[in-house]
Amino acid sequence: MTIIEKFIPITEGKPTGATLKKAVLSAKEDIAIPHNLSDLSTYSKFLALYARNPEDAAYYSIEEKQDCKIKQEWELLFKYLQGTEPTESSISENLVEYIVPSDVADRFTNSLGLPVKVSEYMKEGESQIRGCITTIENENDFNDWFIFHILDQTRLALSGVPFESANAGQSYHEKFADFFQESLKNTIIDDQWEAGGRDYFIKRAKYFTDRNLKIECVLPAFPCKSSNSDKVGGIYPDKGEEFALRRLMKATQDAQKVYPPGMKIWIVSDGHVFSDCIGVDDDVVSSYTAKLHQLYEKIKIPGVDAIGFCGLNDLFFSGAAASKFKTEWIADVELDHLTGTQICPVSDVSRGILMRGCDTDDGRLRKQISIDGHPRLHLYRGFSRFMLEDLSRLSYFEGSSRKGFKKTISRIAFNMIRRNDAYSNLVELIFPHHMRLSIHAHTNSGPKFGIKVISSEQCRIVKSLDDLEEPKFEDLLHIPTPWHNCVVKVDDNHYVLTKASVVKEALENGSYVGQWVETSLELGEGGHYRIRKFE
Repeated sequence: MTIIEKFIPITEGKPTGATLKKAVLSAKEDIAIPHNLSDLSTYSKFLALYARNPEDAAYYSIEEKQDCKIKQEWELLFKYLQGTEPTESSISENLVEYIVPSDVADRFTNSLGLPVKVSEYMKEGESQIRGCITTIENENDFNDWFIFHILDQTRLALSGVPFESANAGQSYHEKFADFFQESLKNTIIDDQWEAGGRDYFIKRAKYFTDRNLKIECVLPAFPCKSSNSDKVGGIYPDKGEEFALRRLMKATQDAQKVYPPGMKIWIVSDGHVFSDCIGVDDDVVSSYTAKLHQLYEKIKIPGVDAIGFCGLNDLFFSGAAASKFKTEWIADVELDHLTGTQICPVSDVSRGILMRGCDTDDGRLRKQISIDGHPRLHLYRGFSRFMLEDLSRLSYFEGSSRKGFKKTISRIAFNMIRRNDAYSNLVELIFPHHMRLSIHAHTNSGPKFGIKVISSEQCRIVKSLDDLEEPKFEDLLHIPTPWHNCVVKVDDNHYVLTKASVVKEALENGSYVGQWVETSLELGEGGHYRIRKFE
């Protein structure tokens, strides 16, 4: 006897979605224990995102999660949906839901032992149907809203573009992988590119090359300048950001030489994710972002769509679902504000939504960082060391004891890992088919691939003005970036990227003379130090 037969007298005709929904939810005690009961995030419910033809059973794209076999069992799932009347979601009349009982769902959900909900939505202006499959557990209004919001905002608009047969035999996906390896990839020790990473990369690229579309990448980066004046020359974008934007723009142009449609990079700012952890006011993050956009507008190539921008607030307060959100749904989300920064209410709501929807930590992180040799302990120590240095000049901690400061830093590092994981999960949902790039060093096995946002041809990375040899950085989590350093033009013939304290010391001891040149957004020229050796 199936779960449907157990609770519903089967009669002629289709069982209604409302009846199924009531039956399945009332039978929760008879269903296996949820696969991750203590993880209440909506993200962990997602089993698949897809786009399909509204006329027949053909799907355009499917992104599977948690080892599900949606593609393999698609015909079974679609046939089941055809035999079930959907119900209208309480969140939107444009969203419909189907309930699939566990005995059917187990065929494609890796035997999770849970019923699932299939939510479908046709976005205004599209002719395809967007869909997602989520497990039914710990149901609440926030989950329903979050699912609708993800369906509305996830980047699936390109899925309905038909495959381009003209590209058959061109191997553009492989050519693009070779281009990335030679031009952008940050290669580190234990690099796994050849041991599976390249194959993963190629598979992702094929989503675009099969459709003859511009390959789109997503890069969480450009948060804001460090609050530590020993590292940076100011609080706004400068020559470092200019170099980084120019490098990314050039990469999109070079990609076009091997793949005619080219590529586009989405910069997804994580400034408001971490601002209260890194000692930067929310309004300063917003100002930095606005000026970054202005800088790009001045230096971009007219008519070329190379770089796009979005951030945490954009991701949650755009689209059809935004107006339906209720702050009461995140009233119990605890956000530690430990650095005395000024908080923007909108940004804080975004952080609350992020953690309620995508925080997958269920207590494991606390256990993992107590285990000697555990990778998460190494990550935690890396964050702690970095933040100990980054916040050392913050006036908020001037009256703190060394012990108290270090204790707070430990809490900040812990929160930053959780938020970083949550933001990574959100990006995965919003950009399900995009190539995922990172400013951090990775083994390049996928799903993320490390890049250097500033090339050595533009600017050497140094620790000393007297040694132009690029040092090896032991902390691969935080490789040198424009927002933790400043650019210096030395003797009018070369640029270096280093800490501001290195330059200040050289100017103070008289070994160099020079000054800081302010950013000119009107000219598209970033601020930097211009110095020469004193003779």
